[in-house]
Amino acid sequence: MRLQFNDYVLDLDRGSLLLGGNEVALRPKTFAVLRYFVENSNRLVSKDDLFAAVWPNLAITDDVLVQSIGELRRALGEDGTRLIKTIPRRGYRFESEVSAVESNGQSSADAGPASSASGDIVQSPRPAFIRRAVVAAFLALAVLLAVGALWSGLGSRSPIKTGDIGAKPAIAVLPLVNPGDDATPDYFADGLTQDIISAVGRFSSLTVMSWNAVLPYKGKPANPVEIARNLAVRYQVEGNVRQTGDRVRVNAQLVDTGGQVLWSASFDEALADLFVLQDKIATQIAGALAIRVSQAEQRRVSAKPTGSLQAYDYVLRARPAVLRPTRANTVEARELLRRAIALDPSYAAAYSALGETYYIAVTMGWAEQPVDFLNRAEEMANKALALNDSDVRAHVLLGRIDIFHHRFEEAKAELDRAIAINPSDANGLAGRGNILMWSGQTDAAIEILELAQRIDPELNPIDRFALSLAYYLKGRYDAAIEQGELNLRKTSGANFSRIVLAAAYAEQNRTEDTARVVTMIHRIDPAFDPKAFGTKFLNSVDLEHLRDGLRKAGFLAEEAGRGR
Repeated sequence: MRLQFNDYVLDLDRGSLLLGGNEVALRPKTFAVLRYFVENSNRLVSKDDLFAAVWPNLAITDDVLVQSIGELRRALGEDGTRLIKTIPRRGYRFESEVSAVESNGQSSADAGPASSASGDIVQSPRPAFIRRAVVAAFLALAVLLAVGALWSGLGSRSPIKTGDIGAKPAIAVLPLVNPGDDATPDYFADGLTQDIISAVGRFSSLTVMSWNAVLPYKGKPANPVEIARNLAVRYQVEGNVRQTGDRVRVNAQLVDTGGQVLWSASFDEALADLFVLQDKIATQIAGALAIRVSQAEQRRVSAKPTGSLQAYDYVLRARPAVLRPTRANTVEARELLRRAIALDPSYAAAYSALGETYYIAVTMGWAEQPVDFLNRAEEMANKALALNDSDVRAHVLLGRIDIFHHRFEEAKAELDRAIAINPSDANGLAGRGNILMWSGQTDAAIEILELAQRIDPELNPIDRFALSLAYYLKGRYDAAIEQGELNLRKTSGANFSRIVLAAAYAEQNRTEDTARVVTMIHRIDPAFDPKAFGTKFLNSVDLEHLRDGLRKAGFLAEEAGRGR
């Protein structure tokens, strides 16, 4: 059985999308989203509907759905935004007439009176018919396909076609589990996982998913087949950690997409040798995958960050604030990091993390003295690099500060260095995307920002804003609105996203939404100057495109008046 819409054919038997007889590549979950849309065409579909249908019984963030919708729109090319409409604060609607076609060419009506002259296509009188016919006809087939996928997963080494980035295999290091009766603090287990992710990420032959990407699986039984599909990874590392007195015990294993164990090991090290333990795990994973590891990469992985376990403990406690900042926890993290530095003045990672807290405060509008805070951030980053030139976060931080000051060449150099050290660092990749966007290379910016989002679904507010603005510049207003609204749901203080939303709403003639957002912008920031917004653009066409949207939204009123 096949479903046809526009020039596309959705082949349910093969699980593929066809255009002109050629297959359009889609990841399994993205195909499932499209199938649900097609089976419910011309009907409002909520996010909860999609989560229940495509990701049942899983805690999935909005980011995962947004990525699938974005991938789907790109796969459909120019038809993407026309076919898949975003209904603000309600969900989506797939706007197309759909026809049912049997795989063998026989119509689903058995060539009865409703069939066409050719007997190939039967026009559905209304979307509900397709939903009833498809669900009834293919319920058994869906079960068979699911059983078949599970069977093939158990019987072969790489049964699932995963979305490896470029030619590099992708791997997810899942959160290490605390045994139920263990007193090991969560932040210790999480921090150890994050450091293993960072260590493995330094191997340039792999793409490593970020902590934010694997966090939804914390505390849940690992289902390798489901995780492989959701994250589009070829390999997964899972295990547990137990800290007892001055000893650390870790059990870990590497599995493929079907759950077959490729490597497993148990480690029992003195707490004082914790960094040796991290090195052993990362190196043995690389060895099990038989990837090429350069001497420089091995040196970076083996480097011992600090000689003080108490200083390391303070950094682990501060890390959640850097990953998911609020005004309060950023202040607390700053104090913890100062304690770490007091214990070990040569601890580079503590300086770079401290610098990040100052930078975050500036970008989020929490700094009472932004210039001083930015200077402090730059000072901390330079101090970190003086101690360790391979500190990725310090290079990224300097690059971000350079972008803030419109020093794009200097920013590019810092971010390229960070990416060379850790090619899987989503923060560095996204920073590079920011530079490309402001420099007028919008297509390249979208590509690398989407790559960063693929590695880390929880993009920070600045990077999600950049992706939203890049979509706007390409005239992809639905995608721009989707990212902007998501940014505000996650970070209500991201007022800069409201400005892009105002322009995008105005370009789509959504008068009520435009007025609502403009009112909110004036309420939150009465001093907002639309003429100053976007002045980082090096491409005058991009700046004019943005200002055109702002004029339509009611900003730049004098210019709008002169243009009439």
